[in-house]
Amino acid sequence: MRTKKSPSLDLSRIQIEILEQSENTLIIRWVEPGRCHYGEQRWRRRSANSSGTCVVSRRAIRRGDAVFRPAERPAPANASAMISVEAFCSVDE
Repeated sequence: MRTKKSPSLDLSRIQIEILEQSENTLIIRWVEPGRCHYGEQRWRRRSANSSGTCVVSRRAIRRGDAVFRPAERPAPANASAMISVEAFCSVDE
């Protein structure tokens, strides 16, 4: 059985615009030239199931941290992306 591994995100190329926000949901415009574009993508708050990097702050995310992740099914091309809830909240303050 083969598993599909998603390509790593090139954070320097990603353009993100927060269109709407609530405590548990973000609506994001995501542009990653040459790879994917989502005009209105829903992200939901959850716990990180792996370590990674916040696409907004570029800070490290540890497994278990509160993050926003794409909520669509089937999994979108940017399914591995995460936004740290702490980083996002610090942008608003």
